[in-house]
Amino acid sequence: MVTEVGVRGYRCAMRCVWLLVSLSGCVAGGLTAEAGDAASDSGRRADGAFDTDAANPDAADPDSGLPSDAASGDVPDPDAAEIPGDMAPPPDAAPPPPPPPGALDCVFDSDTVGEPALELDVGPNSGERLTFVVRGLPAPAFVEQATLTFDVYDADHPGEEGRIRVNGSGPFDIPARVEWDNVATAVTVDISGATVEGGNRVEFGPGPRERSFFHISDVRIAARARVEVCPEGPPPPPPPPPEARVREIRYPAAEYTNRRTWVLGCENNGARAYAYTARAEEHEPTDCEGLYRAGGDRRGDGIFRFPAVVDATYDIVVGSRHTENRNPRGALFLVNGEARRISQRSDRDFTEDIWGQRRLSGDVEVILRAEGESDSVTFVRLVPRGG
Repeated sequence: MVTEVGVRGYRCAMRCVWLLVSLSGCVAGGLTAEAGDAASDSGRRADGAFDTDAANPDAADPDSGLPSDAASGDVPDPDAAEIPGDMAPPPDAAPPPPPPPGALDCVFDSDTVGEPALELDVGPNSGERLTFVVRGLPAPAFVEQATLTFDVYDADHPGEEGRIRVNGSGPFDIPARVEWDNVATAVTVDISGATVEGGNRVEFGPGPRERSFFHISDVRIAARARVEVCPEGPPPPPPPPPEARVREIRYPAAEYTNRRTWVLGCENNGARAYAYTARAEEHEPTDCEGLYRAGGDRRGDGIFRFPAVVDATYDIVVGSRHTENRNPRGALFLVNGEARRISQRSDRDFTEDIWGQRRLSGDVEVILRAEGESDSVTFVRLVPRGG
């Protein structure tokens, strides 16, 4: 591509050529008379006549390489000279694309967000993988930072729990802590530079331990991207059917196995209006029904039964009393047999936790399964979210 500067340089060079030609003509005019006679004789033929071509001042000098008007000293305007095709300025090009817009923080869901967790239970050399696809990401050139987010259950071996690959890149370690034994936890992993445009394949595989066991769910990619708007996620679910309603069962209406290990406070005592497992004598006066007995093993089920649930998507909400001495592994709740733990070790006192969101219908059973530690429950509530 030739720029305007290149064209000007070409024209400048042409002026220099014509200037030299003009100077040559001046020098030729100063020749001696002898040289001039020689020049005149050079146009005379043997018969004494003049050669008209040689005498024609407009005739071209075949050895000069210049056109006839240059030989005559008539110098054309170099600005009017035709520019060779390979040096001609380019035609008007399309304007360059605008710079990328400012960065936005966007979240891209995998195809299985909201569905039950997938389980991996294999040895270190297994080729089995938990695979998720996250769609809709922009081209890598527009992604400034990317973070993988997901829920992991029972990730209690730091550096050895399992490995993640994103579009073949990695491996990345699955975050793990000793205290996450049998606990579901939301975690993040920096995967900047590993994303591709469109669909992104996220694979969870085993670590180096003899046995890799964990659950994975709700896989997403959070990306800071230079896009005008964040791509739309999947359409929201339709509203729940009008007959779907909030359903709640409080702790006195639940069923309890091994009742002697459960303490059920009275509903009219706000500070003690919940159920929990215990084994010390000091809790005997607190049990509203007088059925608790000291010395138990703190094991048993608290069962909350919801009959004839209307088909819809529900949030499963669990109320409990959080204290620092609760089960270090988290209270184990099962929804229609699907297990997930909720940590109750905090100083938040009476707290509502969302176990998860599931499609439910018919008879639904939610169980708090006490395993020998201090677990508590105030209520279980089903909140319809979509049809």
